[in-house]
Amino acid sequence: MAKLSTKMVEELNSQMGRELSAANQYLAMAIHLDERSLKELANFFYTQAEEERGHAMKFLHYVLQANEKPVIPAIPEPISNFESLEQIAEMGLAQEQEVTHCIHELVDLALSEKDHTTNHFLQWFVEEQLEEEATFTELLDVVRQSENLLLVEQYVFRQKPGADSGGE
Repeated sequence: MAKLSTKMVEELNSQMGRELSAANQYLAMAIHLDERSLKELANFFYTQAEEERGHAMKFLHYVLQANEKPVIPAIPEPISNFESLEQIAEMGLAQEQEVTHCIHELVDLALSEKDHTTNHFLQWFVEEQLEEEATFTELLDVVRQSENLLLVEQYVFRQKPGADSGGE
C-alpha cells in the first residue's frame, strides 16, 4: 500500500470521529425512546449506534493497516432532549446526509491524490450511505404519516431481518 498523505490521514481520523459522534447521538435517541417504552424504536437506534461504532472501527483499522496513527478526535456531547419522534427521525436523516457528504468528500480527495486503495476502501461506505439514507427517509415518511407511535413501533418491528410479516 502506498503511503497515505498527511491530509488523507487527518480526514480519515476526522471521519472516524464523525462516526463515533453519530454512534453517541443514536445512543442518546435510543435511551430517550427506551425511557418511553418504545422498545422497537429504541432497539432500532441501539442497532444504529452499534453500526456507526463499527464504521468508526473500519476507519481506525484502515489507518492502522496503512501504518499510520489513528487519532480519535474529541466527540461532542449528543443532544438528549427531543420533542417528538419526528424530530428524532429528522435528526437521523440529517446526520446520515452529512455523513454521506463527508464520505463523498473523502472519495474526491482520494481521487485527486490518485489514492486508489483508499478510494476502493471508501466504496463500501458510499453504498452503505445510500442504504442508510433510504432507511431514514422511509422511517421519517412513516412517522409523518402515522398518528400513533405504536403503529410506528409495528412498522420498525416488521423491518427487522427475520421478522414475521404476520400474513401467514
